[in-house]
Formats: sequence, C-alpha cells, structure tokens
Amino acid sequence: MEIIKFLIYLSVYIGLIATSFYLLSFFSGSRKKKLLYKDSELPRVSVMMPAFNEEDSVERTLNSILNVDYPKDKLEIIFVDDGSRDKTLEKAKKYESKGVRVFHKKNSGKGGALNFALKKVTGEIVVSMDADSFVDKKSLKQMVRYFKNPKVMCVSPGITIYQPKSVLQRIQYMEYLMGLFLRKAFASLNAIHITPGAFSVYRKEFFDKYGGYEEGNLTEDLEMALRIQYYHYIIENSPESVVYTIAPSKFYDLLKQRRRWYSGLMKNTWKYRKMVLNPEYGDLGVFVFPIAWISIFFSVLIATYFFFKSLSEAREEI
Repeated sequence: MEIIKFLIYLSVYIGLIATSFYLLSFFSGSRKKKLLYKDSELPRVSVMMPAFNEEDSVERTLNSILNVDYPKDKLEIIFVDDGSRDKTLEKAKKYESKGVRVFHKKNSGKGGALNFALKKVTGEIVVSMDADSFVDKKSLKQMVRYFKNPKVMCVSPGITIYQPKSVLQRIQYMEYLMGLFLRKAFASLNAIHITPGAFSVYRKEFFDKYGGYEEGNLTEDLEMALRIQYYHYIIENSPESVVYTIAPSKFYDLLKQRRRWYSGLMKNTWKYRKMVLNPEYGDLGVFVFPIAWISIFFSVLIATYFFFKSLSEAREEI
C-alpha cells in the first residue's frame, strides 16, 4: 500500500516537472522567428490521399482539399484507392474532371498506398492526407511556408476532432486540445516524434534519400517522424493550421485505435532505441522520450491498481 502511494506521489511530481518544462518551452518557442516562404516563392505541392472503404467521407475530404487557398497551378492531388470494397473508388472517380488523379490498386495497407503515390507525385512537397480528414482553407499554405528552412523535413498541423457528439468523442476532443499544446512545445525543442497521418506535410527529398513508408508498420506516421529525427532534421508545427479528423464514437473502436498506437510506439521505439537517453538527440532523447514512457508506465500501473482495488471492495460488499 505504501509503495503504491509513493508511486502515485512520484507520478504527480514527475508530471508537474514535465508540465512546467513544456510550458516554458511553449512560450519560449512562440517568440522565435521562423524562416518562411512568401506567396511568390511557394513550391509545387502533391497531396497523397490513400483510401480504403471511405465512401462516407471521401467526397467531403476531396472537396476540402480542392478548396484550399493555394495556387492551383502548383497543387496536385493524387487519390489512391487501396482495394476498397464499397463505393469509395466510384465516388472518387467523379473528381477526375476537377483535376484529381485517381488510381486503384490491390489492398496492401496505408504504407503501400502512400508508396504507390510517391512514385506518381511531381511536387517537391508532398502531403499525406487521410480520406476522412478535412482541412481549413488556409492550412496548407501556412504549413508549406515553413519549408523555406532547408533543414525542415516535415510540418505537422493543429489537429482536432470534427464535430464531437458523444461523451467519448468529447473526451477525445479535450485530449486533442492538450495535444495542440504539447506538439507546439515539442516543436520548440525539436522533439516532435509523431506526425499525424490525418494531414502532415513532407519534403519529397527526404523520401528520395531515405526511402518511402515502412509497409506493414502499424504506425507508419510515427516511424517516419522518428526516422526524420534519427537523421537530425527538423519537424515543425503549425498550430494555426487546423485539420479535422473523425474520432471513434464506440469504445471498442477507440480501444482498437489505441492498441494500434501503443503497439506501434513500442515497436518503433525499439527500432530507434539508439535515440533514447542519447544526448546526441537533445531534449527528445534525454527528456521527452523517457517522460513519455514513464507516463505510460505510471498510467497503466495506477489504473490497474484502482481497478483491482475496486473489484476487491465490490466482492467484500457482496
């Protein structure tokens, strides 16, 4: 019992230290001036949109990217149907008349579909966009501006939940708001280690030099972010660039999503274990990575303790 109390107090203490550190990083990062493209300098952008059985959202997603505020002669949209068994491909085909390049292939997973698209792109900047995400009109231009700095290989957006309705979705909405703060704080430390699959922007040069997405990886976006950090490049964050994603509304769907996320985190952390507690990787290796794992450990431990304690008390009452 005393050990559990000690661990709870320890987790609170570590949490306060981490929160204070991130707050200071957030405000210090907000004051730094960034090297940004002017409108006349904007490069050609290729949006890659893999899709599998997304008939309910694909049209809204395509409309949102077609309506972005970006020079049309510098914008390319490549839609890859990854073996859908519903009307996803049929609905996407309607947008070919609007300039969308639509392709169909056998199912191989998101990583395979993105690699297929990478072979078709003509832009020097590429975007990975989920077929159930929607972007604000100004988001793409705001994110692309950061690539004026040649060391920047990726820019992440300010991602939030689209029209949360259920209690579960509203809880996730609050979680995503916290994520906006953390991602901005991490950016000031050059410690972003997850680039949202919903909408992240990359420099094509990185794929040409270090290869495409790792097919079969449960969290290919996390792997790509760690790969960028591994080679000492910069991942920026544009919190004002709003991107909406649809959150799971059922507990089982949320459980599957989080199980995939944490499984991917464990496997990719092991793959890039050289970065953990390594001063060569700055705040990411020395502080952010260890704190992330310590937080997960304490969360699981304390939740498990209270679960079994409640179960035991319930049995005693019976």
